[in-house]
Amino acid sequence: MVDKIVKSLNAVNPFSKNIIIISSYLALFLGMIGMLIIGYNSFTYQEVDTYTLGSSMIYTGAVLFAQMVIGGLIIDFFNTLMHNHDD
Repeated sequence: MVDKIVKSLNAVNPFSKNIIIISSYLALFLGMIGMLIIGYNSFTYQEVDTYTLGSSMIYTGAVLFAQMVIGGLIIDFFNTLMHNHDD
């Protein structure tokens, strides 16, 4: 089952694959920055509560990743559909 999923993802066109890779790096970056902000908030007792900002960044990274993966797979689907229709 996992092999089938891996083979399907390896068959994605290069443009969609680049979208998925770039979005995963961006989501990882946003998640790490959000975790650093939350850690900074917990170690320093300041009047400004930055926990909300950090959690929003983590949430935004996860949603962005999901949307870009779905978008990349939809682009690949329509690209495959158009190429199969031309033949």
